[in-house]
Amino acid sequence: MSGLEIDADSTAVLITDPQIDFLKPESVVWGKVGETVEENAVVDKIRHLRDAAREGDVRVFYSPHEYENAEYESWEHLNAIDQIMFDTRMFDVAGDGADFVPELEPDDNTFVLSPHKQLSGFWSNDVQIQLRQRGIDTLVLAEMSANLCVESHLRDAVENGFEVLTVTDATAVAGEEALQAALTNYGFIAHETAETDDVVERLAAAK
Repeated sequence: MSGLEIDADSTAVLITDPQIDFLKPESVVWGKVGETVEENAVVDKIRHLRDAAREGDVRVFYSPHEYENAEYESWEHLNAIDQIMFDTRMFDVAGDGADFVPELEPDDNTFVLSPHKQLSGFWSNDVQIQLRQRGIDTLVLAEMSANLCVESHLRDAVENGFEVLTVTDATAVAGEEALQAALTNYGFIAHETAETDDVVERLAAAK
């Protein structure tokens, strides 16, 4: 399969959940995801992708995850991952877990989307309208977590007519088995998969 064209006018880097509760040891679920976050050097790779996007005049979008106290107390129809997040109060806006990690604080090339409440922002935040209004039809997708929010954003982006390059080594998940399942699905669903070093070079050369 030939590689997607990364054009600065029509391409964006979409980063899901670059937040403390996925990427730092103080995370409430670090015992589940920390090993692969560190093995894959996810924070460093996302930083390299973001910096390369700036160099190439490619816009960066963050799709964060957040919950309010009222949601923890009132939601009644929780699936398995919802239950884990609610039991641990993951991405609680009243604490630090929903904050962006310091290395990935948004800059003036970063647009922060409204928080998504389910796995895909295409259903529960403004990702699609914000991309479409800016003439974006191609996405470089990465970050957390591989088999949940990344894969869900990937599926819905493709179903809604976007072309997607998924960065396979700039992500992590709760366990190697789940990571391999996600990578297998990326190969079937994405228009292209590639590793960080290759994508960084292409982003920087986009302008």
